[in-house]
Amino acid sequence: MYSARLVNSSMYTEADRAKVSTLLPATECTLTGMGGVLSNRSGDFELDGRDAWIFISIKNRSFNRGYIDRFIDMCEAQGLNGYICPVDDPYRYNSMAELRRDDLPQQEEDKIGRLSTDITRMVQKALNGKRSTRVSIVKWRDLEEKTPAVYRAELTKAFHDRTAIRDILYDHISSVKPIETERDFERYAEFFLCEVPVLMHTYYCNGATLDIYPGPQPKFFWQIELGVFERELPELTALTRGQRPMLYLDTHHRPKLKA
Repeated sequence: MYSARLVNSSMYTEADRAKVSTLLPATECTLTGMGGVLSNRSGDFELDGRDAWIFISIKNRSFNRGYIDRFIDMCEAQGLNGYICPVDDPYRYNSMAELRRDDLPQQEEDKIGRLSTDITRMVQKALNGKRSTRVSIVKWRDLEEKTPAVYRAELTKAFHDRTAIRDILYDHISSVKPIETERDFERYAEFFLCEVPVLMHTYYCNGATLDIYPGPQPKFFWQIELGVFERELPELTALTRGQRPMLYLDTHHRPKLKA
């Protein structure tokens, strides 16, 4: 759900509120090995010229060997360059939030490392088994190092300045995580402050991309594309301009959305 506080905020014009309410163009699709709902800000559903990405949440069991095999088959059949990245480092913040600590015990660090290693091995076995020449593994930390620091600084400042971004992240996090105190919320929010800039930079820095995930794209990403946060996030918003918009495939079979 979009934040009622965001929609009703006096900080936003009627045009801003209209953007928040907009349903993105979407269409059901069946690609080789992968099917679901494709969403795109402008209705650009063409795959030509796009790179395909899977960001594997290390605690999401939907990312099994069969899922990776289907992704590889899709890339090979569609002639797409594919990239698979285990999202590991941001989970440090979720672990700290769950433990209600501002540091992470070594055993938790080790657990995250083991999960990431296990996923990487699974992906490598899939690549070896398929003898894929189009798909490769990418490390999260390598993407993070390539992401200009200004994006995270901008998002973090907007969050701590208590703009509407803080409200929408609170609504999203509180819908999936138990939050009892403001500090609980801030710890969970660090996950997004770490993850969002890296994903946004990866989506847009090298041209058009196709992101694939077993679930819907959080609306926060689309709101950045739609310019809702242009005042708070001018650099991140500018990143989405001047190129083809991102294409997103929700591989859960959901009812077709209205354009």
